[in-house]
Amino acid sequence: MASETEVVVVGAGPVGLALAVELARRRVEFRLVDRREQPRPGTRGCTVWQRTLETFDLMGLPVADFRARAVEYRRRVYHPFGGPELAVDLREEEGPYPLPLLIGQQETERALTERLRELGGGIERGVRAVALAQDADGVSLTLERADAARETVRAGWVISAEGSHGVVREALGIPWQSTRFDGTQLVQVDAFAHGLPSGGPGEAHLYLTGDGFLGNLPLPDGRRRLFAAVADPDPDNRLAPSVEEVEAYVRKLSGAADVRLESPLYNWRVRLHNSVAARFREGRCLLVGDAARTVMPVTAQGMNTGIQDAFNLGWKLAAVLAGAPDRLLDTYEAERMPVAHDLLARTRRSFWGGVGTPPTAEAVAAGVGKQQRARGEKAVDYRSSPLSRQSAQHPGPAAGDRAPQVALLGADGTATTLYDELRHGQWVLVGTAATPGALPGVRATRLAAGAHETAGYHTPPPGEVLLIRPDGYVGYRGASGRDEDALGHLARVLGG
Repeated sequence: MASETEVVVVGAGPVGLALAVELARRRVEFRLVDRREQPRPGTRGCTVWQRTLETFDLMGLPVADFRARAVEYRRRVYHPFGGPELAVDLREEEGPYPLPLLIGQQETERALTERLRELGGGIERGVRAVALAQDADGVSLTLERADAARETVRAGWVISAEGSHGVVREALGIPWQSTRFDGTQLVQVDAFAHGLPSGGPGEAHLYLTGDGFLGNLPLPDGRRRLFAAVADPDPDNRLAPSVEEVEAYVRKLSGAADVRLESPLYNWRVRLHNSVAARFREGRCLLVGDAARTVMPVTAQGMNTGIQDAFNLGWKLAAVLAGAPDRLLDTYEAERMPVAHDLLARTRRSFWGGVGTPPTAEAVAAGVGKQQRARGEKAVDYRSSPLSRQSAQHPGPAAGDRAPQVALLGADGTATTLYDELRHGQWVLVGTAATPGALPGVRATRLAAGAHETAGYHTPPPGEVLLIRPDGYVGYRGASGRDEDALGHLARVLGG
């Protein structure tokens, strides 16, 4: 059998689903396939950070309903090596979603799947990629179903969201660079915990001792996510840990002798590694999420970073399919590769698994302070991207920065906001006159009265022009007072 489509996305976890939603919003023809017959169960990536919530909002997910099913993640309390407790407030005042959430990954995938269905898309389950060949005009991808029936799909582009053991990446021969944390293991369970201090609502406790690291997070059903990074007595043991094994680690690392775990779910044992692909693009094939880089799960960043990969790539791929130059896709790696390497470096510096020389309590406190802003993912910027251009030098968001929510006036003078405009999936011109029809695919707006201070613009001189990318980052900032300069920048990005 043979068929054709514009894009095939391989892997329907949260990253593949997010990319599929972005393509569906822009009416791109695609197929989303996944080797599993059913969605993978389990809470797995259970932390959803602030920038991801903003992203879901812009994608059109009902974030209010999503939040109602979650625990608001308010504080992290560190217990570092017998030193004083270090409490970190996770609230970020700027933005519509000040607090991250704790919610099972199965719920995140369900919300993304429902949004995809609203847009007319779906998932082909029990279908795996087994081989591919590409040329200048497209990719021939071989898919195999559970009954061993095979199909060759001719696609313009193939995106691997398969995870760290991706067939597509291996077929492309892209090197996979790994740093393994030998001698350590991570054991984990979701369970009702009796006799373990849990603190206030939405409060996590993180214990660092000479014997390892223990995390204790609240989940929506009343269970606690308990995970321990400890020395590995038997690297050949691949069995899921018993609740008694995890219980023993919890007692040892927390110092609470009377801990009892009840009704355990999703017992899990894993050996830890950080890995990254040497490149994120090979011709007409691209890697997103864990197919591009895999970070140890103790940082609660992997799923969120992968969703940001998809949000970055989706609009660019759609633009290329609509006629933008192929080189626009090179900016995906240029922007997201540094994010991956920064995340892996931060994880490596902060990890403690009971092997080697432990950090001091002072070092832990310093590291926690440095990571606070990065954790919610709002601090990511693309200032060095070839898509970022700036002539204005006044205070406020620079080209490449995430654009803050701000009150605007549309081309017809009606009140709107930046997020309302970005939900259309297009560029947004924040100009001087909000001239309608300035360029196809551009939402023409101007700042509403008083919006300068609330947006953090620090009242720039009149006439400053900004062009916001479809993913909510400032692409152009100029002080010429000419909308044409911003639109000229966009024409170069999209037209060659």
